[in-house]
Amino acid sequence: MKIDATVWTMASLRFLSAAIELCAAIVMLSLNDVKKAIAVNTLLAVVGPTIFLVVMMIGLVAVANELSLFKLVWIGAGVVCILIGIYVVK
Repeated sequence: MKIDATVWTMASLRFLSAAIELCAAIVMLSLNDVKKAIAVNTLLAVVGPTIFLVVMMIGLVAVANELSLFKLVWIGAGVVCILIGIYVVK
């Protein structure tokens, strides 16, 4: 079975994200301090959305010629809503 290069890249970035999350959990346990664990978790709040955006962009570039401009605008609006939900809405 041959895996598409784009899918391989997207999955690899997700594996990288998972490895970063696992390492952060290990660091939290080794630090054994709530304040330091919160600091580590804060860094993860940057990693997650960044990986999400990069993976989405790779996928969208790969299928851009198959989607209409209308659909791409809706996808973009959805990504903006997710980011607003993460960073703006309290």
